[in-house]
Amino acid sequence: MNCSLIIKQSFENMTDSEKKIAEYVLDNTSEIYKLSAAELASFTDTSGASVIRFVKKIGFEGFQEFKIALAKNDVEEKDEESDYDYIDVKDTVREVMSKTARKNIKTIEDTLELLDEKQVEEAMNAIQKAKHIYLFGVGASALIALDFQYKLLRINKNAFMHLDSHMQLSMAAHIEAEDVAIAISYAGKTKEVYSALSKAKEKGAKCISITKYGSNPVSSIADIKLQVPSIEKDLRVGAISSRIAQLTLIDILFIGVAKNNFGQIDRSLRETRKMVEELKFK
Repeated sequence: MNCSLIIKQSFENMTDSEKKIAEYVLDNTSEIYKLSAAELASFTDTSGASVIRFVKKIGFEGFQEFKIALAKNDVEEKDEESDYDYIDVKDTVREVMSKTARKNIKTIEDTLELLDEKQVEEAMNAIQKAKHIYLFGVGASALIALDFQYKLLRINKNAFMHLDSHMQLSMAAHIEAEDVAIAISYAGKTKEVYSALSKAKEKGAKCISITKYGSNPVSSIADIKLQVPSIEKDLRVGAISSRIAQLTLIDILFIGVAKNNFGQIDRSLRETRKMVEELKFK
């Protein structure tokens, strides 16, 4: 587990005392292994109980387990806003290419660090068993939903997605208990997506959310919560990082569903490919 990344992703949901501890840990990563919980509490002007709550909030059973994981953390102790987070007007084409590629690689690595394997497996199983799969998303997230629908259709899954948010609400109104609803919203605060997922939940469907890490309205009502890194800056140039993270997760789910029935799916993919090839110029 990448402790530094988890701490940064969880920061906005921490109490004031936990934030003090988080800031001290991030600023003094290499020294934490030497401290006891009481000493860390003293340095941060908090309490031992606050330290224990902090380590449990980020996924550890106790302080010792946290210290061991932190000591193994290979993340450099520096501001994660590295030199490729921003494109400079003076950058050459080669520098733009390099920064973009490195940023995408980092996003994929962080996504794998944060994904909960059990939640991913539950989502795969739910999609595999679903009678129908309904996808909700607006803006950039709608494109992610369309990509997933396209993939699912290629393996003979009954997947539905509509770009019009009002149509998405109409679809949600006709969902049944045997169906799965997948809501995609990076911030998890899109009202249309929340409303559609809420209606799906009301109808008894299994609800899956794909949002950024941390608490948000959309994930709060989902049965299965899939979260990607909270890495977009306030100025979102094309929603690059969030798109890469969401597409990575979509591909993981697709491959996971496809491999469970590879024989039948392989035939479906071959038939689809053959039909598409017939439409191409020779």
